[in-house]
Amino acid sequence: MPVEVTAIPISGITPIPGDTAPVGDPSWLPSIFNAVPIEFNIVFSYLEDPDTAPIISVKLDSISPAVEGLTFTSVGNDTINVKGTAVNVFTDEIFRFLFADKSERNLPPTNTEDWETIVKWAAPGVKDKQVTYNFTVKYDDNPAAAVPIVGDTVTASLSQIVSWKFDPSLAYFQDLIKKGKR
Repeated sequence: MPVEVTAIPISGITPIPGDTAPVGDPSWLPSIFNAVPIEFNIVFSYLEDPDTAPIISVKLDSISPAVEGLTFTSVGNDTINVKGTAVNVFTDEIFRFLFADKSERNLPPTNTEDWETIVKWAAPGVKDKQVTYNFTVKYDDNPAAAVPIVGDTVTASLSQIVSWKFDPSLAYFQDLIKKGKR
C-alpha cells in the first residue's frame, strides 16, 4: 500500500515492558494501556514512487474490535489526533452490577442502566488485545495542477496492542464505585 503513516507521540505513550508490537513497522502504532489517558497524532502521507502526493483528507472508518473512550479528530488534511482513555477493550473483564430488584448482571462499565452497586469485578483472561483502525485516505493525484485532482481513495489500516494493567483498571473500577448509582 502506498500510504505511509507515522505516529507522533504527544503525551501518555510510554514503553510497555514485554510489548509484542513490531517496532519501526509503519502499520503499527505504539502500544497503550487500557484505562490510562493518552494523546498522540497520526500523520499520513501518500508515497508513490518516486513522488509524494498531498493528502486531501483522512477519516476513521472503523475500529475492530470495538474500543470505547477514544476520540479521533482531524487536525488538518493529513493528521488525526487520538485522545482519551481506552475502555471496554477486554470483553471478558467482568463487571457485575446489582439492580434495585436484587438481580445481578454482567455489563460493560459504561452501561447506562440504573444500577445500585457493583458486586463483582474480575480481570480478563487475555491481557493483550490487538486492535485495528481503518482510515480512508484521499490524496491529490497531481499536486502541480491549479485544481487538486483527487486520486484514488485508499484504506490505511493501523494496528495497536492494548494491554490490560491492574493499577489503572483498579482505579477505573474504584472511580466507577464512587460515581455510584446511575
